[in-house]
Amino acid sequence: MFLKEIQMENFKSFGRKITVPFLQGFTAITGPNGSGKSNIADAILFVLGPKSSKAIRAGKLTDLIWNGGKDKNGADSCQVSLLFDNSDRQIPIEADEVKLTRYVGLSPSVEGGYNSYFYINDRKSSLSEFDSLLAHARISAEGYNLVQQGDVQKIVSMSSIERRRILDNIAGITKFDDDIAQAEGKRRETEENL
Repeated sequence: MFLKEIQMENFKSFGRKITVPFLQGFTAITGPNGSGKSNIADAILFVLGPKSSKAIRAGKLTDLIWNGGKDKNGADSCQVSLLFDNSDRQIPIEADEVKLTRYVGLSPSVEGGYNSYFYINDRKSSLSEFDSLLAHARISAEGYNLVQQGDVQKIVSMSSIERRRILDNIAGITKFDDDIAQAEGKRRETEENL
């Protein structure tokens, strides 16, 4: 599984539909200050969670909607889609590609003034179904799959054991460690019962 592309529409500084393709493997986003690099990272976090707007550098979710700048009218909604290659079926859906989308739209008649929706392959989804799918695929906004500017210093300052835990977690080794510990516990229990 890997992220093939991100589609943003009226998200933060991107006032139209933008598609950013990704290649399999390591990807770095570079560019001059103010070109939108951090907003691309924010868009990924917007879809994957956390559900708080603070983690994506916004006071509230509606602040993520393109405001039009000085000379233009802003949009009334934004959405971001992440398209994953799922040929290995790491995401538990029988499809070679899986599209995860989050939408936020202004809605003055609703408490809070906005609606927020989640979609899996263009089908409306509940938040719990969306989160469950991400958890099953071991996709987490809190993980180190997306390393932002401030995180680099934290990683450099970590002990070698802490860095190893991060790499093991990214590689999926910690899941096997848990399985091994559980199997060893069952083995000990069986030996005691003999």
